[in-house]
Amino acid sequence: MRFRVERICRSDSMSAIPLDKVRFDLARSCDSLRSQGYEVESHELYLVIKIGALDLTIYGSGRVLVHPLNDKKRAKELAETIFEHLVLE
Repeated sequence: MRFRVERICRSDSMSAIPLDKVRFDLARSCDSLRSQGYEVESHELYLVIKIGALDLTIYGSGRVLVHPLNDKKRAKELAETIFEHLVLE
C-alpha cells in the first residue's frame, strides 16, 4: 500500500496516511491482528495496538497514528507491518 508519513505538529506523534482511498473492516482487522499476536483494543471508530511503549491508533480510512514517536523511518516500518494485517471492506 502506498502511504506517506508525517509528523503531527507540536506533538511526539507520527501519522501514516494512505495515498489511495481505502476502507478497512475494523472488526475483521481486529481479528486478523489478534491472530498475529498483537494486543488490540477495539473501539467503535478505531483500533489501538500496543507495541512496547507505543500506541498505534488505526482508523477505518487507513490512517495510522503512532504515539509517542518522532522517528519517520520507524513509523513507516510499523505502518507497513500493520497494513499487511488489515482487512479491506
